[in-house]
Order: sequence, then structure tokens, then C-alpha cells
Amino acid sequence: MADAYTRIADAIVPSVYAQYSFEEHVQSLEIYQAGILFSDPAIASKLSMGGRSVDMPGWTDLGNDPSEPVNDDPADSIEMKKIGARREVAARNVRAQAWGIPDLTSILAGDDPQKLIVRRQTDYWQRANKLTLLGILKGVLADNIANDAGDLVRVTGASIVDTDIIEAAYLMGDRADKFKTIWMHSKQMKALKLADLIDYVPPSEQGGPLIPYYMGLRAVVDDDIPVAAGVYTAFMFKDKAILWNELPVNTEGGPLEFDRKPRQGHGGGVTEMVGRRHFVPHVPGTRFLDASSAGEFATDAELALAANWDRTASNVKNMTFIALKTTEA
Repeated sequence: MADAYTRIADAIVPSVYAQYSFEEHVQSLEIYQAGILFSDPAIASKLSMGGRSVDMPGWTDLGNDPSEPVNDDPADSIEMKKIGARREVAARNVRAQAWGIPDLTSILAGDDPQKLIVRRQTDYWQRANKLTLLGILKGVLADNIANDAGDLVRVTGASIVDTDIIEAAYLMGDRADKFKTIWMHSKQMKALKLADLIDYVPPSEQGGPLIPYYMGLRAVVDDDIPVAAGVYTAFMFKDKAILWNELPVNTEGGPLEFDRKPRQGHGGGVTEMVGRRHFVPHVPGTRFLDASSAGEFATDAELALAANWDRTASNVKNMTFIALKTTEA
């Protein structure tokens, strides 16, 4: 793809005394405040050893064998049991994005887009990371449907109703009450609002913006939720469902690097900025296989492939999320 620069045609050249304004991005970032993500300092120490992924070996739990009564027979030895091990793998991600600004753009626009780009780095990367997270969830679900009988997915074939959350939660049997958050599309939220099923709770006794809840679950509404062929996929999460470690960008240029090109713009000059992030996302109970990645690190589209994932959790109850698929008008 060819380089793209913010040129005069992309800016507004204001009249005298007019103020240059910026339209805030409309995507929801509430998902980051909903308690879904957590970090593990132990992961950072493992990354110093290099590699494109992080191995996270662990033991399986003790079995459910019934206890046995003892006796006084010296020749009767109790049968020995064992525990097993399982291996989870998280994908390392090093991502970048670049912006180019000819100096003449700033002069004629009456405002400096370079300052804006710097100021908006945090929000940009939150939105970009959200798309990466959605890619991972899609991939884990695709593998689940292909290889685990789709036991993480509730498909209704109809618009969302009050019983759907109950049915979806009980995919995990006696762990159904562990869910804390539902991440849904605005059309799903609209259907629940029209049915008068949403409660609003202040975040504290001191007031503040009201937070929507549905059947005890914090409702996060976001139109980046996957929609395909009229099917909307909502996600229900347990507390601290997704491991997400943000790591230092230990390259020479750091997280935000500037480069001057004085000859470009026919001598007017161009400033290039490159933003970088280093992070390790992981869905507990899964293994990133890296079976279908063209480059050193998987793209969001590659993370969404079933071939790149395998579930290591032997029981669906040990997973941290489920999906609810509905159709909405």
C-alpha cells in the first residue's frame, strides 16, 4: 500500500478568525473500563527470552475420583492417581502505525495536525487494540465451532430477548453466575431497551454517569461488535476474562518516533511520525498455534482464523467468555 500523507486537500483552510476544530472519534472505549482485561507481571519476565509467543505451562486440577475408605490390610495399597499438565500459548504482538504531515498543511490550515496526532495516540491505540481483541475472540470461537462442538456459542436465530442471557450463561452449567459483563451491539441494546429490560446504576454514591446493567451484567454497547449476514455476536465475560500485558517498546525509536524529510513537498518539508506498541493478549484456556500467519506477527485478520487457535481447557466451565448470536432488525 502506498504511503499516505495528510495533505492540503484533507484539511480545512479556515477564513480569518475561524478556529480549526477536530471531530472526536465516535467508537466506544468503554470496554477498557469494564473490568474485562487484566495484566500478569510474570508474563513480562518471560518475554525477555525472545520469541514470537509466550509459553504458559500449568498443571491440571485434581480429578473427581471419590475418596475411598481405609482398612487394616497391609497388603491392600491404595491406587495412586496423577495430575496432568497443559500448555497455553499467548501471541506476542509488536504493532506500528505511521502518519505523514507536510509543513504547508499546518501553515494553510492554521492549526498543527502534528500536535493532534501526538495527543490522540492513547485513544488511537485503544481503538486499534479493541480490533485486535475482537480478532482473537473471533478466532477462538471459530476454533470452538470447528473442533469443540461450539459449546461456547448460543445461537438463537431471532432477536435478543430476556431469556437469551440465561440460556447463554448456562452453557457453563453451575458456573453460570460468574459472568460480569456483556459486550453487545447497539441494535441488541435497542431491543432490550424497548422491552424495558435495562437498569441504570450510578458508579458511586457521589453520582456520575449512569452505567447500564442487564440482569446484573454491566452492558457495554459498541457497534464494532461482529455482524455477519444479519447475525450479531454479543460476548459475555467473567471478571478479568482477558489477559492483556502492555510492554515497553524497546526499540531505538521508542513508542513514537519522528523523522524529518526537508526535501519533500518540493522543499516545503514533511514530518513523518511512527507510533509503536508491544503487547501480549491472551484468552485463558487457549493456545495460539501460529499456524497461519504470513509475517512475524499475526494480523487482526489472521488472529480471527480457526487454524491459529486450540482450546487447552478440558471443560467449558474453565473458559472465561461465551458468545450469544442473535438476529436484529
